[in-house]
Amino acid sequence: MTSAETTPWTSFETTISDLERNGTNALQLLTTGAVPAVIFRNAFPADECRSLVEFLTDQELMYRSGDPRIDQRAIPAERVDRWTQQGLNPGQSTRRRIDIGTSLGNLGDDKERFLADSARTHALFQQLFRDRPNPIDVVYRSLQAMAPGRTVRTAREPGPEPGSWQEYGPAIFRIHYGGYTYGPHFDSVRLRENRSSYAVYRFEHQLAGVLCIQNSTLEGRSAQAIMHRQMWKPEIDPLLNNGQFPEYCREQQIENISVELEPGDLYFFNTGTIHEVPGVPGDEPRIVLATFIGTSDDDSEIMVWS
Repeated sequence: MTSAETTPWTSFETTISDLERNGTNALQLLTTGAVPAVIFRNAFPADECRSLVEFLTDQELMYRSGDPRIDQRAIPAERVDRWTQQGLNPGQSTRRRIDIGTSLGNLGDDKERFLADSARTHALFQQLFRDRPNPIDVVYRSLQAMAPGRTVRTAREPGPEPGSWQEYGPAIFRIHYGGYTYGPHFDSVRLRENRSSYAVYRFEHQLAGVLCIQNSTLEGRSAQAIMHRQMWKPEIDPLLNNGQFPEYCREQQIENISVELEPGDLYFFNTGTIHEVPGVPGDEPRIVLATFIGTSDDDSEIMVWS
């Protein structure tokens, strides 16, 4: 290990008011890898999380565990516009997940379709949160506190008319059923997806913000993020692709930490850090509100997308 890797590697827990008072550059803690995560506890009230789950279920944007419709592989045609993109099992996944929102990862190969779907997501979210607290606002406000003096905005592309813009989706709800698992991986529009035709490709660093809405719990265990003290590099790819990364971590004595969250907790992390989420097939789906974030050290603008 390097000398930097022998220093303590623990999450930084804070609040918006603490950041505003102390002036800590929490964003830099993530871009340099000094901490695995920046955590805002109770960023969104737990009772509002419960209310939101009931609301999304009543709106038939998600299903309760055990609903036979979860096992469908397609959404009826009349539902597609309301759900945006595919809704259930996006990207033709055989695992059971519902997306409420627009994913650049799923639709980015067709820019026109992606931007059109993003516009529908904005309209849907405006409708959903017209008369209730909007958890997306909490994510953006917290990120702004981490980056004082910078401009935080939803990612966008130049529109067809001079001076016009087309925005990406501002965030995405992901509802995971039946122990949905994310194995060790990294995320990057530059290094993994190579989306050079998109504005967010320009950023040096990619982060993520995740707000826990509901945990899936089984016998006292819940699915939590595991962060490995290993930034992505090309030689890591074969290990990730072949399932050999855990063995590599044992051999190299690479430490990891669990980021444990309760409903309403929000955390940010560097997506270049190898990370995973184990599956826990509990009685309820695991629900998060997720965003990606682009930032560069010399750029006054920070873009957020889903």
